[in-house]
Amino acid sequence: MTSFRPGIPRHLQIAEVLRARIRESAGTTGERLPSEHALCAEFRVSRPTVRHALDLLLQEGLISREQGRGTFATPVHAFPQKFRVIGSVEDMLALGEETWFKPFSREVVPAVAAVARALHLNPGDRVVRFTGVRHTDETPFQYVTAYLPDAVGRAILDEDLTKTSVIATVEEKLGLAVRYLEQQVDVALAPRVVSEFLGVPRRAPLLLFRRTYFTNGGKPVEHALTYHAAQRYPYKMMLLRAERRG
Repeated sequence: MTSFRPGIPRHLQIAEVLRARIRESAGTTGERLPSEHALCAEFRVSRPTVRHALDLLLQEGLISREQGRGTFATPVHAFPQKFRVIGSVEDMLALGEETWFKPFSREVVPAVAAVARALHLNPGDRVVRFTGVRHTDETPFQYVTAYLPDAVGRAILDEDLTKTSVIATVEEKLGLAVRYLEQQVDVALAPRVVSEFLGVPRRAPLLLFRRTYFTNGGKPVEHALTYHAAQRYPYKMMLLRAERRG
């Protein structure tokens, strides 16, 4: 880089250049990056600026640091990308068929206020909580916590969820068809347990989805929180215009 673009922080521009280099050399396993001193000389900036840029790449999971050895690119081919277009409830449910789920907890717990509100229950009412990690091939990309009303959750406690999803199992086994869902999307920093299961740096930025599924009668049957590593399984929303009349 011979010059910086005005109006954009330098550490962001340096991170952009390094990010492109890492992706171009995706076939190279564990390529070592130049030292901080070398990067300072290349970009003609101070060490704090270089460190700020590297911190961004670390949070994105593109690099790793090994004390005494240096900074290394994370092999991009280790995280093969899939792509999913979401345009309907059916598309959302199909996600469970295209990937696989590794459940590690099924338990009856009292509903905290936010969960009770989403499921139209009272705080402290019993709900069934399913937790696990969703994978594409061998790569984990989504940490899932799903809450169901007690009677609904208990009815599927012993079901095999590995090749489907909690909500798809509710539809198939209980005949409770999902009519619509409400979804809120935020960006959150990965908590410790999530970073461990997804294999990303702690406090790495992830998408956090809060979804509530409703039946035809408007009754909520599942409230789910999912931390999603979008760089491993990106998807886009497709919004359709309502058909005009007259």
